Amino acid sequence: MLLNRCAWHPRYHGYPLVGGVASWSGWGVQFTDGICADCAERFRTEYRAFFERRRLEAQELDARRQIA
Repeated sequence: MLLNRCAWHPRYHGYPLVGGVASWSGWGVQFTDGICADCAERFRTEYRAFFERRRLEAQELDARRQIA
């Protein structure tokens, strides 16, 4: 059996989230990792802010270089 789970859920919510059964073949249990909609939204918000800070820092550095 192949279970789909959210790989980001423990980081954002503190507990795992199993999304469902991806495949019923075989007797063993295996996992495949993805991301749920809630965690995807949190991830996008977090990294949008990160990349915006990097962009502003790069612009500030370019401005300092032009002055010097």
